[in-house]
Amino acid sequence: MGQVLYNKYRSKNFAEVIGQDYITASLDNAIQNKKIAHAYLFTGPRGVGKTSVARILAHLVNDIPYIDGTTHLDIIEIDAASNRRIDEIRDLREKVNIAPTSSKYKVYIIDEVHMLTREAFNALLKTLEEPPEHVIFILATTESYKLPDTIISRTQRYNFKPIELLNLEKHLKVIAKNEKIKITDDAIKAIAKHGDGSFRDSISILDQIKNQDGEITLDNVNQSLGLTSSSEIAELIKLVEAGDASNLILKLNLLISNGYNPSSIAKQISSYLRQNIIIDGNTTEINYIDLMRDLIEIPSSLSPESLLEITLYKYLITSNHSNKVMASNVESKKIKPINTPDYIIKKINNPKKNNKEQKIIKEDEEVDLVTIKKTTTKKSSNNEFNLLIWQDLLNLIKKSNNTVYGILKNAKPKMFENKLELTFDFVFHQKRINDPKNKEIINLKYKELTGNNIEIECIFKKIDKKANIEPKSDDLSNIKNITNIFDGAKVIKS
Repeated sequence: MGQVLYNKYRSKNFAEVIGQDYITASLDNAIQNKKIAHAYLFTGPRGVGKTSVARILAHLVNDIPYIDGTTHLDIIEIDAASNRRIDEIRDLREKVNIAPTSSKYKVYIIDEVHMLTREAFNALLKTLEEPPEHVIFILATTESYKLPDTIISRTQRYNFKPIELLNLEKHLKVIAKNEKIKITDDAIKAIAKHGDGSFRDSISILDQIKNQDGEITLDNVNQSLGLTSSSEIAELIKLVEAGDASNLILKLNLLISNGYNPSSIAKQISSYLRQNIIIDGNTTEINYIDLMRDLIEIPSSLSPESLLEITLYKYLITSNHSNKVMASNVESKKIKPINTPDYIIKKINNPKKNNKEQKIIKEDEEVDLVTIKKTTTKKSSNNEFNLLIWQDLLNLIKKSNNTVYGILKNAKPKMFENKLELTFDFVFHQKRINDPKNKEIINLKYKELTGNNIEIECIFKKIDKKANIEPKSDDLSNIKNITNIFDGAKVIKS
């Protein structure tokens, strides 16, 4: 069995470590000047050299050669993920007092140290406070924020950074040349980019595709990783901006049926938006910052395909609605806030009995909570929706749960004295908010806002078949796709 490329090209000395020059220079100087600490903490993302540097350091302080695949009695590696209990750490505490067998130092490398239990951390702390002179601890973690401050304060900390894209490309080319792998520059760039700053992940991808026949191209890499082309991603975004629901759903279905992973599509869309919209400054009516935030949730979803469709469709509706509102404002010179029912707009723009100035809070505007609480203590009459409370409630929910916020944006609300009635055009929206957990989120934020609890009722607005114009036969297949996915979506005729 051949050796995997990552292990074959693992760094054996500081000169071979990629992209961590400051750290390797600092550690090398400490060894030369005999200023070795009793505990080190290596933090940073996966695959950037933390464990490799720890092993190199362990061998250098003991002045023994680092030969891959060999073990040394005085260099002990512990995986905290599988040795996280207090019993394992107590066992370690007993053994640290035993002198090294043949070296100057006994070095303990504890990988993924953040996985230790609280009790295990407390036990380890006592050893770190007063360690024997012959012991060195090297702690490595990808999640340093989970470590107690008491542990961090007793170590010398080194923060490993993601490896720069050009460095990754350079070393991947060297490996490909050494392994006689024929691969195009575009394919190398795609691998390095997908590696996301991780040397190990990038080499693993190269190892995965190295046995393909002929020269490895960009298409080979994309196919192997389940990635679609940038032109396909650009087309999806254009369909969202154009408000083209039928073609958007058809395009997504086509990509997924061709084997492209919805989680990967979501990541590609986010990456494309970051480069083409955020960095390059191309602007549209859609809030792409919010869209990118929603896309982050898709890979961890139980149903990434459905969530991807819902997310893109939500912003498609937002874009369409925003354009219509802008056109209406030019004609009428009256403000119509997004997600505001018509009967409220009528009351705001044509006040009769109420001569007091009414303030409309924009969706993302920050509001003083003191003012809110004073406003919300007044009772609302039956069937009268308080726009101020609703917008403030949305703002609070958005800060803690963007998914619930995204669904509520599409609701038509009515607020009674102690009841919030939410009407949805889509069944899946109604079902999501009917979940007791989501209702509890809304109630807690409402209580934070007003000091009172509220009953929440979710209603699905059934389609009035008589009021709808029958679609053309050519459109039936497209409409069927949409309604199947969105569980009874209403077809709006312009």
